[in-house]
Amino acid sequence: MALIEYQFRSQALDMEQTVFIVLPESKRDTEVPSFHPSRLSSPCRFPTVYLLHGTSQDESEWLRFTSVERYANQQGLALVTPSGQLSAYADMAFGEKWMTYIASELPNKLERRFPLSASREDRFVCGLSMGGYGALINGLRYSDTFSKIGMLSPALGMYPENGKMQPGSPLHRESMLALLGDPEHYHGSYRDYEAAMRKALEKPQDMPRLFLACGTEDPLVYQAGRDFAHRMQAEGAPMTYYEAQGGHDHVFWKHAMTPLCEFLTAKGGK
Repeated sequence: MALIEYQFRSQALDMEQTVFIVLPESKRDTEVPSFHPSRLSSPCRFPTVYLLHGTSQDESEWLRFTSVERYANQQGLALVTPSGQLSAYADMAFGEKWMTYIASELPNKLERRFPLSASREDRFVCGLSMGGYGALINGLRYSDTFSKIGMLSPALGMYPENGKMQPGSPLHRESMLALLGDPEHYHGSYRDYEAAMRKALEKPQDMPRLFLACGTEDPLVYQAGRDFAHRMQAEGAPMTYYEAQGGHDHVFWKHAMTPLCEFLTAKGGK
């Protein structure tokens, strides 16, 4: 595989950014049935997975701690790993426009410079922990950009309702409000993932397919993640849920890579 470190100035963020791009060794059209036919309009265009890191990590997390490169090479997938700092990948209430950067500027820029498919059916966004929340809100708001959303132990249920923080939250209340806004501006907005899902379910045929995985010993997000997945399945969302023994750590996330990659490469997202 080719590993590319790409540095550029982001217009959305008005700052220098670094992303890692991983390209498969070869394009094997006949061996990878999950490729969408529209990719053939331009030679050597790979389906692409945008991978969002967790709290206190950076753009290298997925490449350092998981086996995602090996899976991607086997399936003919390209990988893009950007930084989101501590932004939750939202256009911050008071700060930078990280969602605009991740879901709009970055695909447009990279698809002009690297052999990445420009087809919605070949674009996926995935994340772990904070990145799982980011993948959800980005994928739902930019459903015309991404066709699948993958979440490993997503940081759901973190908003400080009634002024109280979720036990174990890695961020202070003030930081969370700066990221997501006060209740008046959070509830019903795209940052409110429950409201975003309800809006997407108005046209379920147009929404991205979703995958959510949680470890059963995860004290931070297991309950919120499982309940959300089951509730969305009951309401008709195209949601695949996976759970197994494990915590909120890379031991579980390595284990969850197999079902995640099966989801990404399967026709219909099953």
